[in-house]
Amino acid sequence: MTNRLLRWHLACCAVLAALAMLLSGQPASAQKDDGKLAFEVYQDKAKEYRWRLKSANGRTVAMAHDGYKNKADARSAIESIQKGVGGKMKVEYYQDKGKEYRWRLIASNGQEMARSSEGYKTKEGAEKSFDVVRSGARSAEIAEEKK
Repeated sequence: MTNRLLRWHLACCAVLAALAMLLSGQPASAQKDDGKLAFEVYQDKAKEYRWRLKSANGRTVAMAHDGYKNKADARSAIESIQKGVGGKMKVEYYQDKGKEYRWRLIASNGQEMARSSEGYKTKEGAEKSFDVVRSGARSAEIAEEKK
């Protein structure tokens, strides 16, 4: 009987944890894991270089707004974001066509540098997602796409 009670208790805890994540209004990618983020540079189907910011669990939390003709320009954009994410750059929150909240990072010259990779049911969810980026982008490593 004790083993049954223990299994029931563990199952209830798992259900409650999943429910708490759903009620927070944000996808799993915005949930803090160990806080470690990494930029990944890759080439898209149009042969342009892009970057994406990934969490330790492999989920993409941010992505480039534009593609770049060469890899060095993509890396330069990442470095600009790392320097400006907590200061000179500003964040804007908006609702997309599907009525989900998103964020975008704007450079001081008005150019969009990054955007959220997912939509959120609430503005608070988008704000929490950006907080993960703000706190982890500066120290994130830059790597090439793993093939």
